[in-house]
Amino acid sequence: MRDGIALLILTAACGSDSNTADRAAAESSPSGSTAGAPAAGEPAAATELTAADLDAYARGLARETELVRAAQERGRTATTPQARGEAQQAQWEDQTIPEGAKAAGLSPERYRAVRTTVHDTFRWLDFQGKIDGPMQLDTANATPDMKQQFTRDPFAELSPPSRAALQAMMDRLVPPWIEYVKLTAVAG
Repeated sequence: MRDGIALLILTAACGSDSNTADRAAAESSPSGSTAGAPAAGEPAAATELTAADLDAYARGLARETELVRAAQERGRTATTPQARGEAQQAQWEDQTIPEGAKAAGLSPERYRAVRTTVHDTFRWLDFQGKIDGPMQLDTANATPDMKQQFTRDPFAELSPPSRAALQAMMDRLVPPWIEYVKLTAVAG
């Protein structure tokens, strides 16, 4: 119930771009569903990040991006509904994360935790217009409480060392994150 309400709140805050809320909620969950996703404005528990974790994340995200591109190409050339469906499913996080973890050299659990922390931080930076990504929130119809959540510090959940590590690598990590989000949330 709480997850449904959270999605409704985020959808209402997005105004005409309600698909952004659906994509944001789906991406933040392990299997692409919204079950277990934090409520709007409620960040997921942040994982400690090191420079080595972030290097691994970069390798993993590059592999996931390759997999999504290949699946999209298979979908474009598929000749049957079943083949198109399989290609679509191959783009889902539950399919790409294990391979991303292998490329990263991390366990799937650790990779997912690092990935979630980085993605959540970048998503809020993007929503706030602090990075030039594809996500936007129209807060015109948002309540004052919701507006306050949208202006929170995207790095607030990170420890000082994690914050420093991520900020030091943003020039390297933000462009591939934007590419990945465009491929998955905006369908290439």
